[in-house]
Amino acid sequence: MFSKETEALLQKSLPAVPHLLCSRSLKHDIDDVVAMTLPPMRLAVIDDRHTASAFGNQVFRALKGRFGGIRVTLEGTPAAKGETVEEIRRKTGQCDALVAVGSGTINDLCKYASFLDNKPYIIFPTAASMNGYLSANASIMVDGYKKTFAAQMPRAAFCDLSVIAAAPLRLNKSGLGDSLARGAAQADWLLSHLMLGTAYDETPFTLLKPVEDGLFENARGIAKADPQSLELLMQVLWLSGLGMTIAGGSYPASQGEHMVAHAIGMLSACHSREGGNPVTFHGEEIGVTTLTMARMQENLLKKRPVVKPIDFPDEKMAKLFGSKITEEAKKAYKVKQEKLVSRFRGNDKEWESIAEQISQIIIPSAHIHAILKAAECPDTPEALGWDVETYETSITCARFLRERFTFLDLH
Repeated sequence: MFSKETEALLQKSLPAVPHLLCSRSLKHDIDDVVAMTLPPMRLAVIDDRHTASAFGNQVFRALKGRFGGIRVTLEGTPAAKGETVEEIRRKTGQCDALVAVGSGTINDLCKYASFLDNKPYIIFPTAASMNGYLSANASIMVDGYKKTFAAQMPRAAFCDLSVIAAAPLRLNKSGLGDSLARGAAQADWLLSHLMLGTAYDETPFTLLKPVEDGLFENARGIAKADPQSLELLMQVLWLSGLGMTIAGGSYPASQGEHMVAHAIGMLSACHSREGGNPVTFHGEEIGVTTLTMARMQENLLKKRPVVKPIDFPDEKMAKLFGSKITEEAKKAYKVKQEKLVSRFRGNDKEWESIAEQISQIIIPSAHIHAILKAAECPDTPEALGWDVETYETSITCARFLRERFTFLDLH
């Protein structure tokens, strides 16, 4: 699947690497590849109405004769919420393993449900839409607050490129948007390390380096559902997920750009499906917020920014997000404030060193913009149907919603 050097680094960095297979067609081998990973046991195939027709029907038919089990097709358009996790756990209680057929939402639900129940799971991706397939964490909405929970990697991921190519074009473009976050996220993570002494690991980025440039150079191929470009995209997404697992969290792939996207997703005016705003995919949002963060980072790296905690805006946050979310956010921000006050004693010379190191690893905003254009992806808040004023509000509020220290905390 990957180069010998990449395989060796993965084996060195992880106690176990999932069985990974990316093929032009898996249709006649589905039960065989599953049998290579799982012994005879009772399986639960989890999909939704969209992924069922994309691949779930084929997977279930292929497995039911060889493995005993059940089928759980989630109704409507499921969300990665705590209630849905509990529904899956309840319906699959008599099964030994979960087989997820889908992309972001289905994968997060199954990796978290299987983790809680101490069961293995495998994933059949139906779109190259996000980088969380192989990460050991899940993003779940609980009481209106998007939280990251410890979960588990799949035992295996089996990708049929013909299924990926047949996915809605926007989904695969979304995966490209998620991949573009690497530069902005690395810059934020390195900033936190250099200023506050938090942990930092180059390994996730070393893994990505051999394939990332090739993907970005072939961005136009994503818009054309070119199989070679889609295979490159899947490799980047899988390596990004493995990098998160190596890092012990989403740090190498999710920083300020994701905080902004989460903030706007939590504002009712922006995520209402009945309020005139079109439904947007996660990676489409990340493409836009990454471009915003890259521009912000470039501007701040050119000057000596103001580095100091600011008071938590209780009244404003409560009005925007409600009292419960505000209280949780206030606790997280307090931790970040305390780290900043106790650990950073910056001066102009120190900032010059920090700026020089970060400048070497960012993806220039102009390059990000060119890649988005080449793949015909949204590149502005307006292109996503977002109100510009609300988007600007999300940028100013995002720093208060998470403990992570990013360029959002500079002024």
